[in-house]
Amino acid sequence: MVFKKNMILKILTITLSIFFFTSCTSKLNTIKKIEPSNYNVISLDIYEFNFLINEEKLYLPEDLGFDSNFLIEDLYSWGNQKFKVNGETKSLLLTVKDFSLREKKVKKIYGLKKFFLSSEEIEYSLSLKINMNFFDNDKVLDSLGLNGSITFLIRDNNTINEKKKFLYKAYSELIKKVDESIDTELKKDLFSKFLSPK
Repeated sequence: MVFKKNMILKILTITLSIFFFTSCTSKLNTIKKIEPSNYNVISLDIYEFNFLINEEKLYLPEDLGFDSNFLIEDLYSWGNQKFKVNGETKSLLLTVKDFSLREKKVKKIYGLKKFFLSSEEIEYSLSLKINMNFFDNDKVLDSLGLNGSITFLIRDNNTINEKKKFLYKAYSELIKKVDESIDTELKKDLFSKFLSPK
Protein backbone atom coordinates (compact mmCIF):
# COMPACT_ATOMS: atom_id res chain seq x y z
CA MET A 1 0.00 0.00 0.00
CA VAL A 2 2.78 2.42 0.96
CA PHE A 3 4.76 1.37 -2.10
CA LYS A 4 1.78 2.08 -4.33
CA LYS A 5 1.28 5.51 -2.73
CA ASN A 6 4.99 6.42 -3.16
CA MET A 7 4.94 5.26 -6.77
CA ILE A 8 1.90 7.41 -7.56
CA LEU A 9 3.54 10.40 -5.86
CA LYS A 10 6.77 9.93 -7.85
CA ILE A 11 4.92 9.60 -11.16
CA LEU A 12 2.85 12.68 -10.36
CA THR A 13 5.98 14.68 -9.39
CA ILE A 14 7.85 13.65 -12.53
CA THR A 15 4.85 14.46 -14.75
CA LEU A 16 4.36 17.89 -13.17
CA SER A 17 8.10 18.63 -13.42
CA ILE A 18 8.18 17.72 -17.11
CA PHE A 19 5.07 19.80 -17.74
CA PHE A 20 6.53 22.78 -15.85
CA PHE A 21 9.93 22.70 -17.58
CA THR A 22 8.53 22.22 -21.07
CA SER A 23 6.02 25.04 -20.66
CA CYS A 24 8.69 27.44 -19.39
CA THR A 25 11.16 27.00 -22.21
CA SER A 26 12.02 30.26 -23.85
CA LYS A 27 11.21 30.65 -27.48
CA LEU A 28 12.75 33.37 -29.61
CA ASN A 29 9.89 35.38 -31.09
CA THR A 30 10.60 37.81 -33.87
CA ILE A 31 8.22 40.24 -35.44
CA LYS A 32 8.08 39.82 -39.18
CA LYS A 33 7.99 43.29 -40.69
CA ILE A 34 6.09 44.04 -43.85
CA GLU A 35 8.20 44.91 -46.84
CA PRO A 36 7.07 47.96 -48.84
CA SER A 37 7.26 45.73 -51.92
CA ASN A 38 4.09 44.01 -50.62
CA TYR A 39 2.15 47.14 -51.57
CA ASN A 40 1.14 48.36 -55.00
CA VAL A 41 3.42 51.25 -56.08
CA ILE A 42 1.46 53.84 -58.05
CA SER A 43 3.07 55.80 -60.86
CA LEU A 44 1.76 59.38 -60.90
CA ASP A 45 1.92 62.06 -63.57
CA ILE A 46 3.35 64.63 -61.14
CA TYR A 47 6.67 66.37 -60.74
CA GLU A 48 7.01 66.37 -56.95
CA PHE A 49 5.80 64.18 -54.07
CA ASN A 50 6.09 65.06 -50.38
CA PHE A 51 5.14 62.90 -47.42
CA LEU A 52 4.51 64.64 -44.10
CA ILE A 53 3.54 63.29 -40.68
CA ASN A 54 1.98 65.85 -38.36
CA GLU A 55 3.92 64.98 -35.20
CA GLU A 56 1.52 66.94 -32.99
CA LYS A 57 -1.21 64.48 -33.95
CA LEU A 58 0.80 61.35 -33.14
CA TYR A 59 -0.37 59.55 -30.03
CA LEU A 60 1.43 56.27 -29.45
CA PRO A 61 1.67 55.86 -25.66
CA GLU A 62 3.71 53.19 -23.94
CA ASP A 63 0.62 51.62 -22.33
CA LEU A 64 1.55 48.19 -23.66
CA GLY A 65 4.89 48.23 -21.84
CA PHE A 66 7.13 49.18 -24.78
CA ASP A 67 7.86 52.07 -27.12
CA SER A 68 5.51 51.79 -30.11
CA ASN A 69 7.30 54.45 -32.19
CA PHE A 70 8.65 51.69 -34.45
CA LEU A 71 5.29 52.00 -36.22
CA ILE A 72 6.17 55.56 -37.28
CA GLU A 73 9.29 54.29 -39.05
CA ASP A 74 7.16 51.73 -40.91
CA LEU A 75 4.63 54.42 -41.80
CA TYR A 76 7.42 56.64 -43.20
CA SER A 77 8.75 53.69 -45.19
CA TRP A 78 5.32 52.95 -46.66
CA GLY A 79 4.53 56.61 -47.44
CA ASN A 80 7.87 57.33 -49.11
CA GLN A 81 7.68 54.27 -51.34
CA LYS A 82 3.98 54.29 -52.24
CA PHE A 83 4.26 56.65 -55.23
CA LYS A 84 6.58 56.92 -58.19
CA VAL A 85 6.91 60.36 -59.80
CA ASN A 86 6.86 60.51 -63.62
CA GLY A 87 5.50 63.92 -64.60
CA GLU A 88 6.67 67.44 -65.38
CA THR A 89 4.00 69.50 -63.60
CA LYS A 90 1.77 69.22 -60.52
CA SER A 91 2.67 67.94 -57.08
CA LEU A 92 1.22 65.76 -54.34
CA LEU A 93 1.34 66.30 -50.59
CA LEU A 94 0.42 63.21 -48.56
CA THR A 95 -0.14 64.22 -44.93
CA VAL A 96 -0.75 61.95 -41.94
CA LYS A 97 -3.28 63.98 -39.93
CA ASP A 98 -3.71 61.49 -37.12
CA PHE A 99 -1.99 58.30 -36.02
CA SER A 100 -3.05 57.12 -32.58
CA LEU A 101 -3.31 54.13 -30.28
CA ARG A 102 -6.06 54.45 -27.69
CA GLU A 103 -7.43 52.19 -24.99
CA LYS A 104 -11.15 51.68 -25.59
CA LYS A 105 -12.39 49.46 -22.81
CA VAL A 106 -11.28 47.04 -20.15
CA LYS A 107 -13.12 43.77 -19.63
CA LYS A 108 -12.59 42.18 -16.22
CA ILE A 109 -12.71 38.39 -16.08
CA TYR A 110 -14.16 36.77 -12.98
CA GLY A 111 -14.59 33.26 -11.65
CA LEU A 112 -12.56 30.21 -12.59
CA LYS A 113 -11.62 31.64 -16.00
CA LYS A 114 -9.51 34.22 -14.16
CA PHE A 115 -7.21 31.47 -12.84
CA PHE A 116 -6.72 29.78 -16.20
CA LEU A 117 -6.75 32.70 -18.64
CA SER A 118 -6.19 36.23 -17.37
CA SER A 119 -7.88 38.71 -15.10
CA GLU A 120 -8.61 41.32 -17.79
CA GLU A 121 -8.73 41.99 -21.52
CA ILE A 122 -8.09 45.48 -22.86
CA GLU A 123 -9.48 46.57 -26.22
CA TYR A 124 -7.27 49.01 -28.13
CA SER A 125 -8.02 51.05 -31.22
CA LEU A 126 -5.31 51.98 -33.74
CA SER A 127 -6.38 54.87 -36.00
CA LEU A 128 -4.89 56.48 -39.09
CA LYS A 129 -6.15 59.56 -40.92
CA ILE A 130 -4.46 60.82 -44.09
CA ASN A 131 -5.04 63.61 -46.59
CA MET A 132 -3.81 63.73 -50.16
CA ASN A 133 -3.66 67.16 -51.84
CA PHE A 134 -2.79 67.56 -55.50
CA PHE A 135 -1.35 70.98 -56.42
CA ASP A 136 -0.52 72.91 -59.53
CA ASN A 137 1.55 76.05 -58.84
CA ASP A 138 0.38 76.27 -55.19
CA LYS A 139 -3.26 75.93 -56.24
CA VAL A 140 -5.09 72.92 -54.78
CA LEU A 141 -6.56 70.90 -57.61
CA ASP A 142 -8.14 67.98 -55.76
CA SER A 143 -8.09 66.51 -52.26
CA LEU A 144 -8.72 63.08 -50.86
CA GLY A 145 -9.14 62.21 -47.18
CA LEU A 146 -9.05 58.67 -45.81
CA ASN A 147 -9.74 57.42 -42.28
CA GLY A 148 -9.10 53.96 -40.97
CA SER A 149 -9.15 52.25 -37.60
CA ILE A 150 -8.84 48.74 -36.27
CA THR A 151 -9.43 47.26 -32.83
CA PHE A 152 -7.56 44.43 -31.15
CA LEU A 153 -7.47 42.74 -27.73
CA ILE A 154 -4.57 42.42 -25.31
CA ARG A 155 -4.72 40.23 -22.21
CA ASP A 156 -2.87 41.18 -19.05
CA ASN A 157 -0.97 37.89 -19.13
CA ASN A 158 0.40 38.45 -22.69
CA THR A 159 4.16 38.85 -22.88
CA ILE A 160 5.76 42.02 -24.27
CA ASN A 161 6.64 40.15 -27.47
CA GLU A 162 3.06 38.91 -27.88
CA LYS A 163 1.75 42.45 -27.35
CA LYS A 164 4.15 43.76 -30.02
CA LYS A 165 2.97 41.05 -32.42
CA PHE A 166 -0.69 41.91 -31.83
CA LEU A 167 0.01 45.63 -32.33
CA TYR A 168 2.07 45.04 -35.47
CA LYS A 169 -0.56 42.69 -36.90
CA ALA A 170 -3.24 45.35 -36.31
CA TYR A 171 -1.00 47.99 -37.91
CA SER A 172 -0.34 45.72 -40.92
CA GLU A 173 -4.06 45.14 -41.48
CA LEU A 174 -4.80 48.86 -41.10
CA ILE A 175 -2.10 50.03 -43.52
CA LYS A 176 -3.14 47.33 -46.01
CA LYS A 177 -6.75 48.61 -45.98
CA VAL A 178 -5.63 52.25 -46.33
CA ASP A 179 -3.28 51.25 -49.16
CA GLU A 180 -6.06 49.40 -50.99
CA SER A 181 -8.41 52.38 -50.49
CA ILE A 182 -5.85 54.73 -52.06
CA ASP A 183 -5.50 52.36 -55.04
CA THR A 184 -9.29 52.25 -55.47
CA GLU A 185 -9.81 56.01 -55.12
CA LEU A 186 -7.06 56.91 -57.59
CA LYS A 187 -8.72 54.75 -60.27
CA LYS A 188 -11.92 56.83 -60.06
CA ASP A 189 -12.55 59.51 -62.68
CA LEU A 190 -11.83 62.41 -60.33
CA PHE A 191 -8.27 61.24 -59.57
CA SER A 192 -7.37 59.05 -62.56
CA LYS A 193 -6.07 62.15 -64.39
CA PHE A 194 -3.11 62.14 -61.97
CA LEU A 195 -2.04 58.62 -62.92
CA SER A 196 0.83 58.23 -65.37
CA PRO A 197 -0.29 57.24 -68.86
CA LYS A 198 0.47 53.61 -69.58
